Amino acid sequence: MIINYLFAASKGDIPVSPREFETPFKVGPSEIHPFLTLGGYFEAIKRFLLEEQAASLVSLLGKCVSLGDISQLVIRSEKHGLLYHVASVELFTSHKQKKFAVSTAISEKGKEYLNREFEVINYLNDNGNLPYLPKVYFKDEVWCHRENRAGTLVMSLGEWFEGYHEFHLSYDEKDQKQRVCIWDQKKGHRFVSKLESHEIYKQSSKILTLYYDFQDFREIHPWHHAAGDFVISSKNGKVDVKLTTARRYQPVMTFAKDEKINSLAAIIYFFLNLTIQMRLDKLDGLGAVAWAEDFILPAVLEGFFSGLRAKDEIGGYALGKVGDLVILFKEFSRAELLRLLHSLMGLHSRRDPGDFEVIQSNLAGHARQLYAAIQSFDL
Repeated sequence: MIINYLFAASKGDIPVSPREFETPFKVGPSEIHPFLTLGGYFEAIKRFLLEEQAASLVSLLGKCVSLGDISQLVIRSEKHGLLYHVASVELFTSHKQKKFAVSTAISEKGKEYLNREFEVINYLNDNGNLPYLPKVYFKDEVWCHRENRAGTLVMSLGEWFEGYHEFHLSYDEKDQKQRVCIWDQKKGHRFVSKLESHEIYKQSSKILTLYYDFQDFREIHPWHHAAGDFVISSKNGKVDVKLTTARRYQPVMTFAKDEKINSLAAIIYFFLNLTIQMRLDKLDGLGAVAWAEDFILPAVLEGFFSGLRAKDEIGGYALGKVGDLVILFKEFSRAELLRLLHSLMGLHSRRDPGDFEVIQSNLAGHARQLYAAIQSFDL
């Protein structure tokens, strides 16, 4: 079996050199793992696939396939995040080629998140009957060691969304304005059209609304555009959005134990929080906290109500007629919207101080722009 180790790059894959194999593994931008090397990381992925979970891997390749039928394995380092490190793996036999994603958690916090995320995604895939999250197949704890030091990595194997790419807010120097940029690793980064931008935020909002649970008020959270949680495929003018992760599935708003939760109030707060969270990103995915301009708000509204209509068709909407909610939204004044938005600030202050500061400075304008978008909206 031929095994290739690569770095993903926008201008083509870069082979990992023997010298790079020996370099310390970067857990973060400025943090080095105490003993793991880059080569140790790649080798751990290989052992995870071909030793610890070999039988499970072979079962995914189809009937009458054995480990010996794999002629080539390509392990490609794709992304390093705060909690996980993501690699793509391609397996080749004489008859087929399969591509998967391997997520690796190194820190104790990362392991806790990855273990929980694996269970949450499986639960939602088994019970939600929705096509937006990746399938996750198996996970394991893999030992790694060097000299007299040892530790474990938690790894999971999941579906790879081929042809889907991250997108982030960016600044177009040519047009002197904020735009959305797709990180296409094969064709290069590019700014999207207005139609594509609208579809990105519309579909992202619809997806989160579809997963909202009216009975128990559960929702997918936390999520963030800066983390690349949503990805996009855009071919021949057709845009499709997927959600790469679901870290938790539980109510976001907290209520007193003896308080009867109002379903209408809960969906209003879900919507308002959605309009805030959709505007947050980091400039070019890595820079300062970015706040999307108001062009996204009509798309968020359209996606939210499109999700509610879809839920209503299958009996998952519990508040009468969807159109009545539109009427209610239109009755809110700018001052009332601002007051309701202010009530969400405690939630955001606990999540991320950087985001919170940006939200606070933009909240009055957000209420004004959201009011205008609601008044112009027609179901």
